[in-house]
Formats: sequence, structure tokens, C-alpha cells
Amino acid sequence: MTGKIKFCMAGFGNVGKAFARLLLEKKAELAAEYGCEPLLTGVCTRSGGALINPGGLSVEKVLEMNEKKNRFADCKNFADCGVPEMIAASGADLFLELTTLSSGGGEPAAGYIRQALNSGMHVITSNKGPEAWCFGELNALAEKNGRMFLYESSVMGGAPLFSLVRHTLRGNRVLAVKGILNATTNFMLGELEKGGSHEDAVREAQRMGIAEADPSADINGLDGAAKICVLANVLMNASVNPGMTYTKSLAGVSAADLEAAHECGCRIKFICRAERDESGAVRTSVKPEKVSMDDPLANVGGASTAVTLYTDIAGELSVVHTDPGIMQTAYGVYNDLLTVAEAVR
Repeated sequence: MTGKIKFCMAGFGNVGKAFARLLLEKKAELAAEYGCEPLLTGVCTRSGGALINPGGLSVEKVLEMNEKKNRFADCKNFADCGVPEMIAASGADLFLELTTLSSGGGEPAAGYIRQALNSGMHVITSNKGPEAWCFGELNALAEKNGRMFLYESSVMGGAPLFSLVRHTLRGNRVLAVKGILNATTNFMLGELEKGGSHEDAVREAQRMGIAEADPSADINGLDGAAKICVLANVLMNASVNPGMTYTKSLAGVSAADLEAAHECGCRIKFICRAERDESGAVRTSVKPEKVSMDDPLANVGGASTAVTLYTDIAGELSVVHTDPGIMQTAYGVYNDLLTVAEAVR
């Protein structure tokens, strides 16, 4: 016997579309193994309008419409409205917040999440902004309302990092976190090691679809700052945000610097850290660092990402996600959906 989970979505970009395709592919498995029938009741994009039908929308038709027109066509389910109106009218049990990171202190995504939680919806987000700026508040609101607030794909795509700590490392305290959290800059460092220039490395990363048209948020450490704050807030019970994070740009690192580090038995990596100081406060940083060749992070190359967790009982554990793509980020959202399905079954 299957139960319907009505869900609505904010954002239908690459991650949203990959998640929709994953739902279609896994439809039979969801019903057989999890007793779950996800039913899309609303979807809203920044420029393409919204589709709303509390009785259900066809995921196949939504995908087709978006791919053909790059927006939602005028039809009986079309609504020229924003995300708050879509949330209110969707009749959903679950809200997927799949918009991109903005520089406004986690907003407007955090506001969408607040509205959904206060409306009795569970929430899944792939956006790192709300957890980087407002995690404590949003997590407390979810607990107050008896709803789930999940964010597996916000850092390292589909690598089940938060599930690992929550379910497998039970009883451990995470004392510190160190990681390579930005794929673009890790790829660039590999190109610089080969003797290339920053400009060539950026162009190649853009050609491969790794880097954005404007890669400054990656190179200057802003993306890494958001991600390390998410890890610190969720795993270390910190109250930090990107504005409190020390960042040093990768732009000053040259091929000569990388060669000199190599001669000393090291590699330069763009390292994100969360550590407690003597007072017990968590400090976060993102900066180029020399990493010894025997460090697990030293040989993480290409567009791969990795994180090392320092725990009080299990010791030091490292997780490497090899060249993750959009489908892996979509899997993180799907993984969270399974968590909701199991909880409400």
C-alpha cells in the first residue's frame, strides 16, 4: 500500500530537473520499497512563473514544458506568482527549496523555509544559504512544529555526510572539520600544477561546466565560507555565518607557489576549516594551505571534493566525493525524500 506525499518546489534549474527525472526513474521502487507516491502540487521559478494544482501535476509534462520553452507555458495550472503564493496554494506536505545561493544572509530562501515549516510542511533544501546563516533558528522552528528540516545536498552534493554523522557516528562529538569543499578551485589548482595560468584554468573549468560564468565567489572563498559554516553549524552546534569567516582568495597562488610546495613534500589546497579556539568558540576559515602528501586531502584532484571529520571517539574520518555532478546533488535531495517517506510511512 502506498501513501501520497504532496510536494512543492521552489526552483526548477539543473538540480530540480535532475531530481524530477530521478523521481520518474525510481517511481516503482519508491512505491514497492518505501510505500511512497510523491505527488507534485506546485513548482515556481524565478522567471518562468509557477504551476499550481493541489490535485497533482504531471512531472513528465512539467519537464517537457520547461525544456521546450525554458519557462512554464500559460495553461490552466499556470500562475503568475512568487514562491510564497505557490507555497500557500499548493496544499503540499513537503517543500523542496532548490533555489541558488544569494548574498542576502540566507534570504529569501530562509523566509520560504519559515513559511513552509509554519504551514505544517517538512522541508528539504539544496541551498546552503539558510543553514549557513540561520540554521539554529530554522532547526528550532522545525522541532517546534514537529516537522523535518533536511539539507543533505547543501554540501558535497550527494555524499551522505550529514546522514553519516546522524546515523552512523552516533555518540560522537565532531571536534573539528577540514575540507576541500569547492570543486572549481580544486580543479583550478590541478591545472596550475600542470603549468597553466589562472585564466586558462578558469576557461577550462567553464568549458567543462564546473565553473560559473562569474567564478569570483569560488575563487574568493565565498562559496567555501558558506559550506564550512553549514558544517560547523550542523555538526559542531556552532552559531557562525560567512560574514564571520576568514577568507583568503586563491587568486594570489601561482604555479611557482605550487612547485615550491611540491619540493617541500606538500601540495597547496584551498582548505575550509572549522575549529574551536581556547574559549570554546568555533572559528571558520577558507584559504590556500600547504597540505602534507600523507594527508588524505593532498591527493584529491580534479573536481572532486572531500572532508575530514575529527571526532572524540571514532577518531579521524575522511570522505571523498569523486567528480560529483548535478545528478549526485539531485540524489542528495532524493535521499532526504526517502528519510521523509520512512518517517511518515
